[in-house]
Amino acid sequence: MDTPITISGGGIIGNYISLRLKKNNINSIIVEKSEDSELPPGGIRTLTLNQQSLSMLQNVGIDPETALISKIIVSDGEGTGRIQFSAEDIEEKNLSYVVMFNDLANMLMKAQKENTIFSNEVQSIQNFDNEIDSEVILKDGISIRTKIIAGCDGRNSNVAKIAALPGSFNEYKQTALTFVVSVKENTNENAYQVFSEKGIFALMPMPNNNNKHTVVWSINDSEIKDTDINDYVNNYLSYFESKLNLNMSVESKILNFKLSNHHLDKYINGSLVLIGDAAHSIHPLAGQGINLGFADADIFCEEVINAYNKGFSINEKALLKRYEIRRKGMNLVMLKSMDFFVNFFNNENLYLRILRNWGLTTFNKSRFIKAFFIKHASGLNKI
Repeated sequence: MDTPITISGGGIIGNYISLRLKKNNINSIIVEKSEDSELPPGGIRTLTLNQQSLSMLQNVGIDPETALISKIIVSDGEGTGRIQFSAEDIEEKNLSYVVMFNDLANMLMKAQKENTIFSNEVQSIQNFDNEIDSEVILKDGISIRTKIIAGCDGRNSNVAKIAALPGSFNEYKQTALTFVVSVKENTNENAYQVFSEKGIFALMPMPNNNNKHTVVWSINDSEIKDTDINDYVNNYLSYFESKLNLNMSVESKILNFKLSNHHLDKYINGSLVLIGDAAHSIHPLAGQGINLGFADADIFCEEVINAYNKGFSINEKALLKRYEIRRKGMNLVMLKSMDFFVNFFNNENLYLRILRNWGLTTFNKSRFIKAFFIKHASGLNKI
């Protein structure tokens, strides 16, 4: 079996890349370890897309239902500091768009189903350290001759393990809870984020539900040690109701997962290319993980399509290196920024609390700084 590009991982980013390449007459094969079956519609998990990510999807014919966010209100739960980010700050209609994870994943999987090998995974790769064609061997023995192997297979990427690239890995010692709540009041396309001694609490609207919202609540492991998750939510949700002046009631089961980040020193090794979570992951406090993945996919596709249209080999080292250079710095800036916010707001030192409140208030008065920050998070500062 021959194909120019083999994509390990049939998730959102892998399917997007395959679909975009297809629309530019470049064939690819997706190798996905899960079965050929759709996820249940709706669900609990959501993704917050910036304008760039949503436009990328729409440009390949994928147009998911969205909930609009025109304002994001960030506050320190233990003080008076507050920042309000508004679409007006960058002269846009909206800041971001909330989509249902399952629904978007299903749309992309359907679009690329005919190009996907399900219930399989990459076992080994031969000759990936030079510019000749590589050979991908799958778990069931299928062999694929290919020029590029794109690792879009998440944090536990098989391709990353084969590439054997060094990197940094960090446990936040936090657990994220995510669940659906109904909100009695009208939030008017607002999203909220509260930094407090009870954790980092984010509240966002959900598509097609005027009163349903999704919660992502990051809590220090020491805070919930030996505590039932459901009991913790029942006991302390009222804390954030009072901070936000909203009435909330839980409408779903509560999902939880441990939080960590990682960043590999290199994104490429020969013809192996790591994209999205296979190369890096960050704290979910700003919802930027999926957008960094889309930004990686955008630059990777751009470099490959440009080379193909000019008649160059798509696995030239210079081409793949340009992808790494264009994305690595931007991803590191976002990762370090998120780590700074997590550590800064996780410290209950009185003097730091005063500094936080002063900093938030001062930051909120600077339209220029806010606009720069929003444009960076919105994917508008593309390199």
